[in-house]
Amino acid sequence: MALYSYKKVIVEKNISREQNAFPLIFNKMPKEQLTVGKVLSGLKHDFQDMLTTSKLASLAIPLILITTGGLLLYNQITPEIDQRLKEVSGYYEQGNVTLVEGEFLSAREQYLSNPGSQYFQHLTQEALEANVIKEDPVSNNYQGIFYLTIESLEFDKLAVTANVESGIEEVYKSVLQTTLAHFKGTGLPISDVQNNIVIYGHSAAGDYYKRTGDKVAAFSLLRKVRMGDEIIIHMDETTYKYKVSSTGIIEPDDTRIINGKVNQKTLTLFTCYPDGSNGKRFMVVAKPFEE
Repeated sequence: MALYSYKKVIVEKNISREQNAFPLIFNKMPKEQLTVGKVLSGLKHDFQDMLTTSKLASLAIPLILITTGGLLLYNQITPEIDQRLKEVSGYYEQGNVTLVEGEFLSAREQYLSNPGSQYFQHLTQEALEANVIKEDPVSNNYQGIFYLTIESLEFDKLAVTANVESGIEEVYKSVLQTTLAHFKGTGLPISDVQNNIVIYGHSAAGDYYKRTGDKVAAFSLLRKVRMGDEIIIHMDETTYKYKVSSTGIIEPDDTRIINGKVNQKTLTLFTCYPDGSNGKRFMVVAKPFEE
């Protein structure tokens, strides 16, 4: 009689050879918990590996950097090219002509221009000699802030300092750091005297105004004004409405900026042109109207 007997072991097909051989080891192995840090670390490793092994990546990354630099340069130079092309084509000539000024401090100075106090002194002297500015004590004695709205340019009550001594550089520079400036000696809507109202402000080069939204450089958009656009002056809780009658580009010494229309109560806005440069001036002339 045999002392031992043997029986064939049936191995399930779904169990791998390793699992069948080491069942306890598989059951006791701890499962590693997946975390965000480990995922990011893995992605970083894969990215570094791609950079060192992939020819496509070595070409794509410089191309991305070059494209980014090109877009930044494009945003800076295209506004000036656009202005030049429109000037040559007569786009800005809608009747009469005139322009603006600029200047800033520190970082602003690289974008804004400064025509200098002698420029304003010249305009004032020419206007006085031509007797186009009438005596107007109501306007000349007004001190304070009033506001300018141009809906077509999304200007909503931009502050304007009244009767700025524009012939003194330190004075008008200080004012233009925070508000637009009203040219001292010109009219205001609170008076019945038929004088021209003159308001000026900074323009900025490149896409400075677009990027920063700095209201001090808001007149960078002045050249976008079109015939018939409405301009509103808010003063002493009263609104005075004007409609644009002409726009244009003129030389710096053109006194039409101050003179306006003889014996007419007009409003003139001006700034340096091209934006950020004091080479010329861009002017907008508007006439009062009632609805």
